[in-house]
Amino acid sequence: MCCRCGKIYGVTSAGKHSRVEECHYHFGQVLSHKVLGGLERQYSCFEGVLGSPRCQVARLHVHGQKEKPEGFVKTFVKFPHPDRYHSVLAVNYEMCYTVKGLELARVTVVDHSLQVVYDTFVKPDEVIDYNTRFSGVVEDDLKNTKTSIHDVQAILLNPFSADTVLIGHSFEHSLYALKLIHTSVVDTTVMFSHWLGLPHKRSLKSLVADYLRRIIQDDGHNSSENATACMELVLWKVKDELKGKK
Repeated sequence: MCCRCGKIYGVTSAGKHSRVEECHYHFGQVLSHKVLGGLERQYSCFEGVLGSPRCQVARLHVHGQKEKPEGFVKTFVKFPHPDRYHSVLAVNYEMCYTVKGLELARVTVVDHSLQVVYDTFVKPDEVIDYNTRFSGVVEDDLKNTKTSIHDVQAILLNPFSADTVLIGHSFEHSLYALKLIHTSVVDTTVMFSHWLGLPHKRSLKSLVADYLRRIIQDDGHNSSENATACMELVLWKVKDELKGKK
C-alpha cells in the first residue's frame, strides 16, 4: 500500500513496480478547524478541505518500513571510558524511498558545542523517490556516494557507547533509520510535549521558533541544521531549569 496516497499497487519479487502509475497525494496532515456549526477538516499543505483533489503528483507509488527489520546493531558499554568519547551528541537523519521502503540517505552528528562531528550521505538501495521536500536530498547528492549503512554503523559505534546520551526529534525514527539499538536518549518531542498530549507531537520547526526565536527549514530540510537545533533546544531547557532552581 502506498504510504502517501493509500492506494494498493503491484510489485515484483524484487520489490520493483509491476507497472508505472502516478501517485496523487497530499504531503500535509489533516487538521481540524472550528467553524460555525462544528469542525472543518483541512489539509495543512493547502487550503482545501478533506476530499479535495490531491495537490502533489509523483511518478510512482512508494511504501515505508520493511516488513522484517534486520541488520540492527547495539551500542555497548566501554571500560574504561576514554576522554575522546563524546558524552552527549545530537543526531539527525534523512531518508528516501527505495524498492525496499524508506532507507537512510544522510546522517549528521553534532556535539554539545554545536560542532558537526560526523556528516555523510549514505548510499541506499535502488531509489524510487528522493523525498526531497522532507529529506533535502537530491539525485546529485547520492550519485558518487559509496558509504553504506553498515559503514555508518561501524563508524558511529566508535564514538557512541551505551552511556552516550543521544539527542534527537522523534528519536525512535532516527534509531530505526540507523538500525541502532540504544537506550540513553533525549527526545525533544517528549521534553517539549504537545499541549494535547500523545500521540500529538510538536514539529522541530515550531519548537525552534517558540524557544530559540528563529526559523529553520525555510529552504527545505537539512540534517545538519536539524541536529544542531535539537542540541540547542536541550541546552536551552537545561539552562532554563537551572535558572528556576536559583
